Amino acid sequence: MISTFIKKWGAKKLILTTFDLLITLLSAFVALFITSNYDFQTFLEIDFKIEKIVIFFLGAFLIIPIFRYYQLYKHKHFHKIGEQTLLILKGLLINSIIIIIVMFLFKTQETLHESRTQVIIYFITAFTLIFISRILIFRKALASNYVAGNFNKFLTRRAIAVGSGNLGQFFAEIISVKPHYHIDLIGFIDDDFNKQQKFFNRVKVIGTTNDLVNIVNDQEIDEIFITIQSIGNKSLFDLIEKCKLTNCQISLVSNHFDIINLKLNENEYHDLKVISVSSKSSPLYSEKFKRLFDIFASSLLILLLIPFTLLVSFLIKLTSKGPVFYKTSVIGKSGKKFNWFKFRTMKAGGDQSVHAEHLKTIITSNKGFKKLENDPRITFIGRLLRKFSIDELPQLLNVFKGQMSLVGPRPCLPYEFDNFKEWHKLKYKVIPGMTGLAQIVARNREDVTFNDSVMLDLYYADNQSLWLDMKILFKTIPIMVLGKGGI
Repeated sequence: MISTFIKKWGAKKLILTTFDLLITLLSAFVALFITSNYDFQTFLEIDFKIEKIVIFFLGAFLIIPIFRYYQLYKHKHFHKIGEQTLLILKGLLINSIIIIIVMFLFKTQETLHESRTQVIIYFITAFTLIFISRILIFRKALASNYVAGNFNKFLTRRAIAVGSGNLGQFFAEIISVKPHYHIDLIGFIDDDFNKQQKFFNRVKVIGTTNDLVNIVNDQEIDEIFITIQSIGNKSLFDLIEKCKLTNCQISLVSNHFDIINLKLNENEYHDLKVISVSSKSSPLYSEKFKRLFDIFASSLLILLLIPFTLLVSFLIKLTSKGPVFYKTSVIGKSGKKFNWFKFRTMKAGGDQSVHAEHLKTIITSNKGFKKLENDPRITFIGRLLRKFSIDELPQLLNVFKGQMSLVGPRPCLPYEFDNFKEWHKLKYKVIPGMTGLAQIVARNREDVTFNDSVMLDLYYADNQSLWLDMKILFKTIPIMVLGKGGI
């Protein structure tokens, strides 16, 4: 399990994660001990109220996802003292606030006793020890050029770069002058037979993509960097799928996923455009677990929203003729059709040809997505429902039925799907959702092209996790409440 973690995430991140967790657990212990007024031996023998222990120690475990949210396990922050210190303070402050909130939710005398003092001690102790370990010890030790022996071997990731052109050579040069990245570039992979066995920036071309799996196994490769700039999107995704057969960490060094850097700031390094395109789907967040979460959340929301649904239904019937709900066939996972539901926002029997032509122009011209302005088919109530995405709420029924998920690429209409390129259709390798990365980043924005929105969906498809789903859901709330991007 540890070796798999190291291969996937790297030894540095394992060390940082382990020490961050141990330090926060120790800080929780120190906070409880100092406020107990007992000597150490007596303290160990005391029967503490279980609530206080559980709150502090679960709070300590939360530091990992909080630090991950602030990207404190990425190289780009690790070597910057000021940025890293500020992010550590932010992370610990959020962590401490959560602990305080949970304590007040319990509202027992034992839980509230000395609670503020304990949290302050916890915060100060954790910050001091994490600052010492990360800034004063690990940052200097890991950034130094003289880390050697077995420890250096443990830290170093053996890598190959696919593509020995200008971008590949630039990448090799950066790696050679940045030894603190601890990347050992074993060689280039290139399908140009004229380049085979030649050296570029002191790095040898050791084979073609047909040899990829064998080279990875023979050379014990940990990470594959794709360093090809001039490659079509379909060819790029075919190459990524071929790289995934190796079970290595896969990173893309090019401008193909610029939208991810620009909008999500997911870059691993501060001086290289490197985006992970590995499948990070956790076994803890499998398709079955995601389905259970969808059933629970959708059924709860359906029940809670019954009064609101009745009110919206009444307003629709009161202001326009026609049914309350609009049902149509859309494209879902693996290109299969299903019927989805929305609150009707248009006059009944409206012509769809204008909308079909509008979508065709956006897709074929790769324009930014912008909905039709001043569409006469939309009713007054429909305009309000669309602005705040209330018209989408009936899709909770599709989520409950398993046709959709709360989070995923949005389903598309058949006439929209007909205009897709083959690589566009790859986003439907996962179940579609009510909201997704493209919705929180590119909703009704002309500065984000259609291809960019597909890239966002494809990034999500390969990086599904409970953590990412929660981020998307929480970022969807203000978009709905404030009506950002709606008509």
